[in-house]
Amino acid sequence: AVVSTQSTGAQQKENFERGFWAGTHYKDTFGGHDSRLDAQLRPNQCIAMVVAPELFSGEKLAIALHTVGTQLAGPLGMRTLGPEDPDYRPFYDNGNDGTDRATAHGFNYHQGPEWVWCMGYYLRAKLAFERQNGLAVNTKFYHQVLATHREYIRENPFRGLPELTNRDGAFCAGSCPTQAWSSGCLLEFLEDLRLTQ
Repeated sequence: AVVSTQSTGAQQKENFERGFWAGTHYKDTFGGHDSRLDAQLRPNQCIAMVVAPELFSGEKLAIALHTVGTQLAGPLGMRTLGPEDPDYRPFYDNGNDGTDRATAHGFNYHQGPEWVWCMGYYLRAKLAFERQNGLAVNTKFYHQVLATHREYIRENPFRGLPELTNRDGAFCAGSCPTQAWSSGCLLEFLEDLRLTQ
Protein backbone atom coordinates (compact mmCIF):
# COMPACT_ATOMS: atom_id res chain seq x y z
CA ALA A 1 0.00 0.00 0.00
CA VAL A 2 1.12 3.52 -0.75
CA VAL A 3 1.23 5.86 2.26
CA SER A 4 1.50 9.57 1.63
CA THR A 5 4.14 11.53 3.51
CA GLN A 6 1.40 13.88 4.64
CA SER A 7 -0.57 11.11 6.38
CA THR A 8 2.64 9.64 7.79
CA GLY A 9 3.56 13.05 9.21
CA ALA A 10 0.12 13.40 10.79
CA GLN A 11 0.45 9.94 12.35
CA GLN A 12 3.92 10.76 13.67
CA LYS A 13 2.66 13.96 15.26
CA GLU A 14 -0.32 12.18 16.81
CA ASN A 15 1.87 9.38 18.18
CA PHE A 16 4.45 11.85 19.45
CA GLU A 17 1.84 13.92 21.27
CA ARG A 18 0.20 10.83 22.75
CA GLY A 19 3.49 9.33 23.92
CA PHE A 20 5.46 12.36 25.02
CA TRP A 21 3.02 14.98 26.29
CA ALA A 22 3.14 15.10 30.12
CA GLY A 23 0.51 17.79 30.78
CA THR A 24 2.89 20.75 31.26
CA HIS A 25 5.90 19.69 29.20
CA TYR A 26 7.19 17.00 26.89
CA LYS A 27 8.69 13.89 28.45
CA ASP A 28 12.39 13.31 28.23
CA THR A 29 11.96 9.64 27.32
CA PHE A 30 9.11 7.26 26.56
CA GLY A 31 8.68 3.61 27.47
CA GLY A 32 11.57 3.40 29.89
CA HIS A 33 11.72 1.14 32.93
CA ASP A 34 10.30 3.86 35.21
CA SER A 35 7.48 6.12 34.00
CA ARG A 36 8.40 8.74 36.63
CA LEU A 37 11.84 9.06 35.07
CA ASP A 38 10.29 9.26 31.58
CA ALA A 39 8.23 12.27 32.63
CA GLN A 40 11.00 14.25 34.31
CA LEU A 41 11.17 17.90 33.31
CA ARG A 42 14.39 18.40 31.34
CA PRO A 43 15.58 20.90 28.70
CA ASN A 44 16.14 18.27 25.98
CA GLN A 45 12.62 18.89 24.67
CA CYS A 46 13.84 22.26 23.35
CA ILE A 47 16.26 20.48 21.02
CA ALA A 48 13.38 18.51 19.52
CA MET A 49 11.32 21.70 19.21
CA VAL A 50 14.08 23.21 17.06
CA VAL A 51 15.03 20.22 14.91
CA ALA A 52 11.55 18.70 14.47
CA PRO A 53 9.01 21.53 14.94
CA GLU A 54 6.40 19.68 12.88
CA LEU A 55 5.85 17.26 15.79
CA PHE A 56 4.57 19.95 18.16
CA SER A 57 1.11 21.50 18.40
CA GLY A 58 0.82 25.22 19.06
CA GLU A 59 -1.17 25.10 22.30
CA LYS A 60 0.90 22.38 23.96
CA LEU A 61 4.11 23.93 22.69
CA ALA A 62 3.16 27.25 24.31
CA ILE A 63 2.52 25.48 27.62
CA ALA A 64 5.81 23.57 27.40
CA LEU A 65 7.83 26.70 26.58
CA HIS A 66 6.26 28.48 29.54
CA THR A 67 7.09 25.56 31.84
CA VAL A 68 10.66 25.35 30.59
CA GLY A 69 11.11 29.10 30.90
CA THR A 70 9.77 29.32 34.44
CA GLN A 71 11.12 26.05 35.85
CA LEU A 72 14.41 25.40 34.06
CA ALA A 73 15.88 28.72 32.90
CA GLY A 74 18.71 30.05 35.03
CA PRO A 75 20.80 33.17 34.57
CA LEU A 76 23.19 31.54 32.06
CA GLY A 77 21.91 28.04 31.39
CA MET A 78 19.08 25.60 31.81
CA ARG A 79 18.61 23.32 34.80
CA THR A 80 19.14 19.76 33.66
CA LEU A 81 16.25 18.62 35.87
CA GLY A 82 13.20 20.40 37.24
CA PRO A 83 13.72 21.79 40.76
CA GLU A 84 10.58 20.08 42.08
CA ASP A 85 11.91 16.63 41.17
CA PRO A 86 13.04 14.49 44.12
CA ASP A 87 16.25 13.69 42.19
CA TYR A 88 17.18 17.38 41.77
CA ARG A 89 20.77 17.94 42.89
CA PRO A 90 21.94 21.34 41.52
CA PHE A 91 25.49 21.44 42.89
CA TYR A 92 27.99 19.59 40.73
CA ASP A 93 31.29 18.49 42.24
CA ASN A 94 33.15 15.88 40.21
CA GLY A 95 35.79 15.69 42.96
CA ASN A 96 33.28 14.53 45.57
CA ASP A 97 34.56 11.16 46.78
CA GLY A 98 31.75 10.76 49.29
CA THR A 99 29.29 7.88 49.61
CA ASP A 100 26.08 9.70 48.62
CA ARG A 101 25.10 7.91 45.41
CA ALA A 102 23.12 10.95 44.26
CA THR A 103 26.15 13.25 44.09
CA ALA A 104 29.42 11.33 44.56
CA HIS A 105 31.89 11.30 41.67
CA GLY A 106 29.83 13.81 39.70
CA PHE A 107 26.84 11.48 39.38
CA ASN A 108 24.44 14.43 39.45
CA TYR A 109 25.82 15.99 36.24
CA HIS A 110 22.38 15.49 34.63
CA GLN A 111 20.37 16.09 37.80
CA GLY A 112 20.14 19.86 38.13
CA PRO A 113 23.32 21.79 37.28
CA GLU A 114 22.61 24.41 34.65
CA TRP A 115 24.05 23.71 31.20
CA VAL A 116 24.71 26.87 29.21
CA TRP A 117 24.42 25.33 25.73
CA CYS A 118 20.79 24.35 26.38
CA MET A 119 19.83 28.03 26.69
CA GLY A 120 20.48 28.46 22.97
CA TYR A 121 17.95 25.77 22.08
CA TYR A 122 15.36 27.19 24.48
CA LEU A 123 15.70 30.66 22.93
CA ARG A 124 15.59 29.23 19.40
CA ALA A 125 12.44 27.24 20.20
CA LYS A 126 10.77 30.29 21.74
CA LEU A 127 11.70 32.49 18.77
CA ALA A 128 10.45 29.89 16.27
CA PHE A 129 7.15 29.64 18.16
CA GLU A 130 6.69 33.42 17.98
CA ARG A 131 7.43 33.48 14.26
CA GLN A 132 5.28 30.45 13.38
CA ASN A 133 2.30 31.87 15.26
CA GLY A 134 2.52 35.39 13.89
CA LEU A 135 3.46 36.85 17.28
CA ALA A 136 5.67 39.86 17.69
CA VAL A 137 9.27 38.82 18.32
CA ASN A 138 10.03 39.73 21.92
CA THR A 139 13.43 41.26 21.19
CA LYS A 140 13.54 43.00 24.58
CA PHE A 141 13.21 39.64 26.38
CA TYR A 142 16.02 38.10 24.32
CA HIS A 143 18.37 41.01 24.94
CA GLN A 144 17.62 40.86 28.68
CA VAL A 145 18.48 37.15 28.76
CA LEU A 146 21.68 37.66 26.77
CA ALA A 147 22.83 40.62 28.90
CA THR A 148 23.94 38.12 31.57
CA HIS A 149 25.95 36.20 28.98
CA ARG A 150 27.59 39.37 27.66
CA GLU A 151 28.61 40.37 31.17
CA TYR A 152 30.02 36.91 31.87
CA ILE A 153 32.08 36.99 28.66
CA ARG A 154 33.47 40.44 29.56
CA GLU A 155 34.58 39.18 32.99
CA ASN A 156 35.83 35.74 31.91
CA PRO A 157 39.62 35.78 31.28
CA PHE A 158 39.01 33.33 28.40
CA ARG A 159 36.27 35.59 26.94
CA GLY A 160 33.84 32.70 26.69
CA LEU A 161 30.96 30.98 28.43
CA PRO A 162 31.27 28.05 30.83
CA GLU A 163 30.13 24.48 30.33
CA LEU A 164 27.72 24.72 33.26
CA THR A 165 26.91 26.52 36.48
CA ASN A 166 25.44 25.37 39.74
CA ARG A 167 21.98 26.44 40.95
CA ASP A 168 20.90 29.92 39.88
CA GLY A 169 24.12 30.55 37.95
CA ALA A 170 26.49 29.97 40.88
CA PHE A 171 30.11 29.26 40.01
CA CYS A 172 30.94 25.59 39.48
CA ALA A 173 34.58 24.63 40.03
CA GLY A 174 34.06 21.37 38.12
CA SER A 175 32.91 23.14 34.98
CA CYS A 176 35.10 23.88 32.01
CA PRO A 177 35.57 27.69 32.22
CA THR A 178 34.84 28.20 28.55
CA GLN A 179 33.26 25.74 26.19
CA ALA A 180 32.63 26.11 22.46
CA TRP A 181 29.12 24.70 22.33
CA SER A 182 27.94 27.03 25.09
CA SER A 183 28.84 29.99 22.88
CA GLY A 184 27.99 28.19 19.64
CA CYS A 185 24.39 27.42 20.58
CA LEU A 186 23.79 31.04 21.53
CA LEU A 187 25.39 32.18 18.28
CA GLU A 188 22.92 29.94 16.41
CA PHE A 189 20.11 31.70 18.25
CA LEU A 190 21.53 35.12 17.37
CA GLU A 191 21.65 34.10 13.71
CA ASP A 192 18.00 32.97 13.90
CA LEU A 193 17.12 36.31 15.49
CA ARG A 194 19.04 38.24 12.82
CA LEU A 195 17.12 36.42 10.09
CA THR A 196 13.79 37.56 11.58
CA GLN A 197 14.66 41.22 11.13
